[in-house]
Amino acid sequence: MKHVQAKEVAIVLGSGGFRGPAHVGVLERLKELGVPVHSMIGCSVGSIVSAYYAAVGLPVEDLLESAFGIKLMGVFSHAVTLRSEGKMGRFFARWSYPIHHQLDRLEQYDFRRLHHGVRRIGFLMHDLVRRERIFAVTGLERGFSLSEAVRASSRVPFLFPPMRKEVDGLERRLVDGGLSSPTPVVHAVSAPVSATHIIAVDLTPSRKRAKHSELVRWQKLLGDRLLVLRPRPRTSEGRPGGQRFVEAWYEAGRRTIGQAEEDRLLGWIEGTTGQTSRAEQPLRGELAPAAM
Repeated sequence: MKHVQAKEVAIVLGSGGFRGPAHVGVLERLKELGVPVHSMIGCSVGSIVSAYYAAVGLPVEDLLESAFGIKLMGVFSHAVTLRSEGKMGRFFARWSYPIHHQLDRLEQYDFRRLHHGVRRIGFLMHDLVRRERIFAVTGLERGFSLSEAVRASSRVPFLFPPMRKEVDGLERRLVDGGLSSPTPVVHAVSAPVSATHIIAVDLTPSRKRAKHSELVRWQKLLGDRLLVLRPRPRTSEGRPGGQRFVEAWYEAGRRTIGQAEEDRLLGWIEGTTGQTSRAEQPLRGELAPAAM
């Protein structure tokens, strides 16, 4: 009797700072098309979007206000309060409150009780001491709470202090996972996620940095099973974090799924209970070694 396996779709939301609203636009288009997302892999701002969508359970239409109602002053103030507990920290607390409030909400949630059909959620972090990636995911949380993983994954180096945490018996200094891989597809195809089809949202700002995203290699390995989306606004973006900037990147995320991308996605989900060919099986034996 031949093995029958359903397709497993994972979305990888990469690093991108204030460009993160593009992730929300992509998620909304997937919802409109009825494309299931079984696993979410987040890196940097992608971790924040993944957590609020899959763990908190916010509807996609509420993500922009909840995750991106933050101005540049709020981000700077949050960085100051993390580094200073004295008068300066208390002074800037008034502007950093929105970020503190949003991050504190994550304390109530975990890796296992997920929403919107998502069954696994994972976050990539970077260890500054050993210069290696640290990945925590549903079923392999490695001692992280959901809140800790999101906070560590989104800590931009130099701006925010690293999170100190013992992982696998070693003291770690954890920061933004984008330093290891801006769009970490490897964690979507490897266990325990083992997705057969991957959507990767790449927000890297330059071609030079995009080379470090591993996407060229994975496109060769996965072929049509990897859909890479690269949202870019058509109009002036305005000030980072401002209303026009948020709307421009959100619309760019929606627009990046055009007719060709829609056709491929709908082709993926047709007959999901049928036989899975060798070409659609996870590449368990073909993965390059990676610190997990």
